Amino acid sequence: MKPFEKWKTEEVERTFGVDFVKNMPLMQDWLQFQQPLTPEEERITEKHRLFLQDFANFWNEEDMKAFFIFPIVQMVDFYIPNKYRTFMEATFQVELTDTQNNPCTLRGRVEMVVATGKQDPQTPFFFLNEYKAQRKVVTDPQGQLLSAMVAAQAKNNGLNFPIYGMYNIGQFWFFVVLSGKEYTTSKAFDATDKNQLKQIINALQYVKAHIERNV
Repeated sequence: MKPFEKWKTEEVERTFGVDFVKNMPLMQDWLQFQQPLTPEEERITEKHRLFLQDFANFWNEEDMKAFFIFPIVQMVDFYIPNKYRTFMEATFQVELTDTQNNPCTLRGRVEMVVATGKQDPQTPFFFLNEYKAQRKVVTDPQGQLLSAMVAAQAKNNGLNFPIYGMYNIGQFWFFVVLSGKEYTTSKAFDATDKNQLKQIINALQYVKAHIERNV
């Protein structure tokens, strides 16, 4: 049993029969979504963008979470009482089979997951769980995220909706969608760029709307 942080992208593909596709309509829909920010959201966004611009090369992972990622995510507000919320440092364990029909346990801890449930995550929809300082990336954050998304898919017991995820490397953010046995990854979005940061926030807002259609 390997924890999420030990998985590489190719291992996830080979072990669970997950295929990368270049052009996925779900990703196109996600990236094209636009929702105007309120004046207060504009103010908060610009404040944190400038902070990131000054410190992206110096922050460690905890700094990145505390001073940029969490304030941006909190602004989107993934929460409806008694329906879904954001869970931090959540642990998942699921039993599934690999491509050879061998039993396999996927287990690990994720930095952040949005899911139904009150005390423990029940039905996961969205992960944002790989915060890596740009100067010290030595693992495969996409593989780690993808393994958690495969686990979420199994935990959801065949519910027919995509799993969304994001990870960042320093100031650069990447979007990932897993639908059935296919996944795709976006280009990098630079959160120090005003327009690209708005796209990141719009992507979070899109996920919020998706969750609220399905809870």
